[in-house]
Amino acid sequence: SKFVDFIRKHQMATDQDKILVGVSGGIDSMVLLQLLTHAGFSVGVAHCNFSLRGEESDADEQFVRYHCLMNGIPVHSIKFNTTEFASENGLSIQVAARELRYTYFNEICKEHKYTRIAIAHNLNDSVETVLINLTRGTGLKGLSGIKPINGNIIRPLLFATRSQIEEYAKLHKILYREDSSNVTLKYKRNYIRHKVMPLLREVNPSADISIYQTAQHLFEAQLLVERQLSQIRKEIVHEGNGRLYFD
Repeated sequence: SKFVDFIRKHQMATDQDKILVGVSGGIDSMVLLQLLTHAGFSVGVAHCNFSLRGEESDADEQFVRYHCLMNGIPVHSIKFNTTEFASENGLSIQVAARELRYTYFNEICKEHKYTRIAIAHNLNDSVETVLINLTRGTGLKGLSGIKPINGNIIRPLLFATRSQIEEYAKLHKILYREDSSNVTLKYKRNYIRHKVMPLLREVNPSADISIYQTAQHLFEAQLLVERQLSQIRKEIVHEGNGRLYFD
């Protein structure tokens, strides 16, 4: 019920939408897929094999394809040489994977008439994003965390903590794959997840929720600023003869 309420609150999707679910095979995306199907939404699955973990990546792809086959869910999958793409374009592996993923998702949407793309980010992911941006230096936008909806991309699990998702998966016996890269500390996100957050929870056991709620307040402040700037822009900026004129 919390899941459906969150979707309705943010107007993420309706019964008429056809949703493409990004499924890695991990616990978050497998829970998201189960929740969407049980809520009665029309769904299809997209899986990206980034070829970063050898046989483990191939096994993830096989797991997702088999699950969809057994449950009658349309599945679309692709295998990338992410390392080569990153090198050719001067990108980090994470940025390269993100570009490849969303380009593929949008191609599938266009070809198969999907109207929404569902991504399995959770509340803890949003908190980690806030802390990553804070250490880099950022403004209101960077401190407002991951957005529930961005264009045709929706994130229906943002209300749930990682522990709640784990509890739900255990209760409903949802099978999933463990990603070995989630434990390595070479990625900033993992370092914050495994080293920083446990220390913050010693200060406040509800640190995750508190940071998330603060990010929501900052997001609301960002919206107010953007609306005010938009109004000012309408009053002082005018277009004519292909040029912009400032009063």
